[in-house]
Amino acid sequence: MKPVKIQDLVDVFDCRTQETQYYLNIKTGGIVAVEDEYMRIVWDEEEDNYYREFQEWEKECIRQAGLIVENEDDFVSLPEEFEINEYQIMEQFCFSVEDERLSAKLCDLIQGRGAFRRFKDAIYRYGVADQWYEFKEKELRKIARDWCKENEIPYEDV
Repeated sequence: MKPVKIQDLVDVFDCRTQETQYYLNIKTGGIVAVEDEYMRIVWDEEEDNYYREFQEWEKECIRQAGLIVENEDDFVSLPEEFEINEYQIMEQFCFSVEDERLSAKLCDLIQGRGAFRRFKDAIYRYGVADQWYEFKEKELRKIARDWCKENEIPYEDV
């Protein structure tokens, strides 16, 4: 089993989408992204030539999905978007801000609809964007290490 790079996991955790599934290839330590649409094609079709009607780049995506399905023991599904609670990370950051007034203001801004947009605007307005991104990176690295430990996956944290 080849170690996964923690930074590779952090990169996925930070910018994943709902329509894409991410898998760790435990033999190579690499991460593979496959859109749900291509996984459904593989799961739903029984013919070997199910991908002939697709463009060449789509065929490659379908082949990749097929490899994951056919070799499921070689792949581990990464946590889905909802399993990495960015709101909670954002909230922890708000409480960690040393300036009590700013901390309270940020906490207020993340309540209700539009919390993410208000928060993003505020971190730039109040000059704490760099602090936020450092904090978020640290938290995502911790989540990645914990995930590796829970799944008994070796990792490199460089």
